[in-house]
Amino acid sequence: MYGDDMLEIDMDSKYGILFVRLFGELTKKTRKKLNNEVWDLLINVGIRNVVFNLENVYKMDDSGFKTLVKCYNVCLKNNGNSMVCLSKNKFDYDLKPFNIVSDELAAVNFINV
Repeated sequence: MYGDDMLEIDMDSKYGILFVRLFGELTKKTRKKLNNEVWDLLINVGIRNVVFNLENVYKMDDSGFKTLVKCYNVCLKNNGNSMVCLSKNKFDYDLKPFNIVSDELAAVNFINV
């Protein structure tokens, strides 16, 4: 696997929330795929609430983390929330700016749409 093939993205929209489930690596090699598939929705559609499920991400570098931060900031500008669903913080990044929840149901309850 190389580049975009190292990241799979599954998106679903429920309850006014965009669920973005990531599988694989979120790195400099794969961030373009995330940008191409999610960024346009955030900017052009004005998505306010996004849940990034990182449970199946096994590798993330600075570039991948910065991409998540950009998406988070767009959601804030759209007057919404952005969250990262993790079973535990397995990455060495400060995830405090995000609203961390244990699973997608907890995310729905947190957003309280």
